[in-house]
Amino acid sequence: MRTRREKLALPVSIIVTVLAYGILGFVLFRERPATIYSEGVARFVALLPHAIALVNALALVLLAAGWRFIRNGHVSLHRISMLSALVLISLFLVMYVTKIYLGGVKEFPGPKTLYYFVYLPVLIIHLTLSIICVQPVAYVALIGLSHRIDDIPRTKHRLVGRVVVPMWILSLTLGLIVYAMLNREY
Repeated sequence: MRTRREKLALPVSIIVTVLAYGILGFVLFRERPATIYSEGVARFVALLPHAIALVNALALVLLAAGWRFIRNGHVSLHRISMLSALVLISLFLVMYVTKIYLGGVKEFPGPKTLYYFVYLPVLIIHLTLSIICVQPVAYVALIGLSHRIDDIPRTKHRLVGRVVVPMWILSLTLGLIVYAMLNREY
């Protein structure tokens, strides 16, 4: 039997997802300023892709560790790892929106063949997984945060988590590949 808190997790996760997509959509489709206002802001924007990659790499490590922890029965360590990964992904979203808002999107600097046959497929899969993962990640996080550890096995947390965590790990891995391809000198 589903608890009231578990039933509430679904609509709340949908609201969180719609808000996140709304903010990102606003930033992506607004008119960008012609110039960045100061040299300090320009340096900050130039550092953001590297900071974003670092945050994603740390989140990837925490997700993999959390997955291993739960497989080995270390529930408390799993919870700490997954919540830490969620905090890092929230930080990523803030940094990514800031980067897009202030600096726009970077074009792929490499050869056209590499662009069409490697970069673009990796980017499309990464973005698709990123879009798909937001709501179920929010859902399992809300269940994890709103239930006692003893009650979680009676929810859909484990079922949804088993599907979404590998997708999230793959998305982060592909995001790091995209970062490496965008920042490589050709």
